[in-house]
Amino acid sequence: MNGNPTGRILVFALLCVAVVWAFFPIVFMISSSFKPGELIWSYPPTLVAEPTVSNYQNIATLFPRFWRSLFNSFIVTVLTTVLTLVMAVAAAFVFSRLRQPWLKVPAFLMIFVRMFPSIIVVIPLYPVFNELGWLDTITPLVLCGAAFAVSMATLLIKTFVDDIPIELEEAAMMDGCSRVGAFTRITLPLLTPAIAAVSLVVAIGSWNEYLFPLVFTSNDARTAPVIIAIAMSNEDGVAWGGVMAMASIYLAPPLLLVLLLHKQITNVMTMGAVKG
Repeated sequence: MNGNPTGRILVFALLCVAVVWAFFPIVFMISSSFKPGELIWSYPPTLVAEPTVSNYQNIATLFPRFWRSLFNSFIVTVLTTVLTLVMAVAAAFVFSRLRQPWLKVPAFLMIFVRMFPSIIVVIPLYPVFNELGWLDTITPLVLCGAAFAVSMATLLIKTFVDDIPIELEEAAMMDGCSRVGAFTRITLPLLTPAIAAVSLVVAIGSWNEYLFPLVFTSNDARTAPVIIAIAMSNEDGVAWGGVMAMASIYLAPPLLLVLLLHKQITNVMTMGAVKG
């Protein structure tokens, strides 16, 4: 392939097609959010139109619950990510450093539970949360989100804990640190890039979660994906300009998070390349 210009051109062309295919919906959505509603689906398509911000200005009027739902999504994502990382880092430490046969049981259960579709878990949990008075609150969203994300996060972080020499912790323990103290002072700082990368994966998964808020919430605790879906199924007609504007706003936080954590993600990818 390296000595074949035709092959390289073909690969480059295929990559360009894949990039265009992946980014076209996003570009279309953002551009449509600045178009008048009647021009979004006009035929022939209007590629160039005078931009307008009226779709963003009308969000509060057309979709009064959107801003509250966006705040709910932010709170649920932050709490789910923090809870998942706390459990995942602790579990990764135990599975990596304590080589006990009985630990295979919880490790298997974590993976086993993750194999179930979300809807299978939602059905029996609904009456439980109803009895606890947790319906239409963020509590079931955080607990379910963390329960489904912790297994993947634990396995990912464990691979990085395994790569850190245990001798560093043993040296710290010889100097008077406890096992937990050696881990938090020596190993945990070395895991910062891995934790940042895993937090990004968990946060985006929680931010995009649709099933749990759809089933467990009805009004106050609903998140943005549910509100956007409701706006797209309006019987009186879909205000596509407002929907595109909401979706564009909803896209901004994960995009910003990726930009903030790109250096840590690059470091993790580099560590994997060096290891290979």
